[in-house]
Amino acid sequence: MGIHLPIRNHGSSPHSRMGPVPMEDPRGRDSDSLPKDALKSPSYFATTMLGITAKSLAEHIKSSHQTLQKRARVRILTSPFQRTLNTASIIKTQFRTSFSSSPATTTTTPEITLEAGLYVTPDLRERFFGEFEMQTPSDHLYNRVWAADAQDPFHELFDVESVADVTKRVTAVIRAQEGRQEDDEGKEEEEEVWVVLVSHGDSLQILQTAMRGWSGDRHRQLEHLETANWRVVEWCPELQAAHQSSRS
Repeated sequence: MGIHLPIRNHGSSPHSRMGPVPMEDPRGRDSDSLPKDALKSPSYFATTMLGITAKSLAEHIKSSHQTLQKRARVRILTSPFQRTLNTASIIKTQFRTSFSSSPATTTTTPEITLEAGLYVTPDLRERFFGEFEMQTPSDHLYNRVWAADAQDPFHELFDVESVADVTKRVTAVIRAQEGRQEDDEGKEEEEEVWVVLVSHGDSLQILQTAMRGWSGDRHRQLEHLETANWRVVEWCPELQAAHQSSRS
């Protein structure tokens, strides 16, 4: 059995277009105020782009599945923010269409299984930006935080969540999925598992940095994952070997 980890940045929202810094206070106050019917309004979400990129990810999974010739299981984990929930819903709708139209995925031979529901995962939430929450314009505020990150990934200036703390929670999500995978390895049939992680810019940037084996102060050196786009990630060879050794 193998596990694949596509990461997906959320779709465009009023926050990302107009500039205010949006996040969730880890102490419990959610500042993400998108209306729940946002998907019905093109002014809130670029659903066309979301659909196109969701379809491209579905096609990638189908292509890999055809190459590997193994059963595949797909689950979607999402941040609890409304914009990520909406994005995850679009992805699931597109996956359902794409997988059901595949000749290999009939009701009698379900080669690709899309797990029911969305797994709402609080540890995939956006990084908390402290006193800069909901301030606009936001670019120069982000830059102040990122400049401090480059000096010290443990800093909490401006009451922000540190890079180190974000690293801890987002990598814990990966470890939990790997643990679940190990628990399922006794199954008779080989199965590839795709875990789609729908999250936010900084959280995904920091996750990729950790999986690459870089220190957190370098997270802005990675190519940014643009809004509504996806990328498959994996641990660097050194960390893969270390994880395998710790589990043996």
